[in-house]
Amino acid sequence: MRKHIAQIHPLENKKTVISQNLDVPPPVSDAARSGTSDPPLNGSPGTPLETLADLLPDDVKTGTTLIPAELVALHVVDLPVRTTRQRREALPYALEEAVGRPLEHTHFALCGPGEDGRVLAAAMDEDTLAAYLASAPGTALVPEQMVLRRPDRTIDGKETWRAYRRDDRVLVRVSDGTGFAVRNDMLHALWLSAERPAIESVGAPLGTDLVWSDHADTDLPHPGDLADADLRQGAYLPARGLKRPLKWLAAAVAVAALGHLAIAAFDLRAQRAIAEDLRADARAALATHLPDASIDDAPELILRRLAARNQPQVGSTFLPILERVAQALSRTGVAVQFRQLTWSDNAMRLTIEAPDLDMLQRAEASLRAANLQVSSGTTTADSGAARAELTVRP
Repeated sequence: MRKHIAQIHPLENKKTVISQNLDVPPPVSDAARSGTSDPPLNGSPGTPLETLADLLPDDVKTGTTLIPAELVALHVVDLPVRTTRQRREALPYALEEAVGRPLEHTHFALCGPGEDGRVLAAAMDEDTLAAYLASAPGTALVPEQMVLRRPDRTIDGKETWRAYRRDDRVLVRVSDGTGFAVRNDMLHALWLSAERPAIESVGAPLGTDLVWSDHADTDLPHPGDLADADLRQGAYLPARGLKRPLKWLAAAVAVAALGHLAIAAFDLRAQRAIAEDLRADARAALATHLPDASIDDAPELILRRLAARNQPQVGSTFLPILERVAQALSRTGVAVQFRQLTWSDNAMRLTIEAPDLDMLQRAEASLRAANLQVSSGTTTADSGAARAELTVRP
């Protein structure tokens, strides 16, 4: 099948049935931009669409320029590499024999996925592409074959065609993703050579010598399919328009950086003012408490001197407590004798003796009544005397 289709592509044979020589770029007319070089059918019977561009949604039509199938050849190729860049670089070598013309004058582009993991690719004369770029700047350049939705193969896996006829010209999309254009009187011969594939017609009626079915109401191609087939690739890839936004972004970043620097400078100035105020307060405090000290002295030294200056003078409380104990015991009227008395850790430890235990309890109660803290220790009693160990604190 591909052998017969290749015969009608100008990139593969300069003498073609289309009689189109690609070495000289053809003029790009308004009709060519819409995807057809023929005049409208003016509503001829059996023609549901006036122009091929009518197959496109309105929002896609305004930004798309269709390249006639006679000027661009579609191929399905196996590329073992994975990335888009590697595939684009490998295309010229993979299609060198298929295009049959100098590679340096041929533009290659990826047009989306093909069957069985293969890649759909386009080949076109570079001068022709440059002419379209000059006449239709800013629009996507898409092979018109891509406007026809790729038909599905038959249930038994045989090839299927989708055809769009307008006057004496028929545009065909093959189920493997490729496509071509041919005169209507030659379509029958190609159809026989391709072993009579099923044909889905979306344009004017085809010849009676063909077997075809009417699919004029078939869904339009998805806009994403056309975006994948934009021939403006490689050196012809349009600029993304990021230069000006990047400049604005860089300017905004610079302004923001200057703003942050200004804030940091003001913050530093404020912190310095606060530090000077604190130093002045420290000088005044030292002048009051340590006149001979400086704020530049080590903090540990200043703290030790302040602690020594403010340490209270602690005197012994032995005599005051002894006096309070003696007064408390004298108020009981009990004959109490001191057998032992010691002083340590601001506490008086004494052993007192009385005639009996009852008098010892009265003595202890009198000490507590004098607001003294009394802790009882060992208490003993024998013939005619009782002894108790007491600890007294202020």
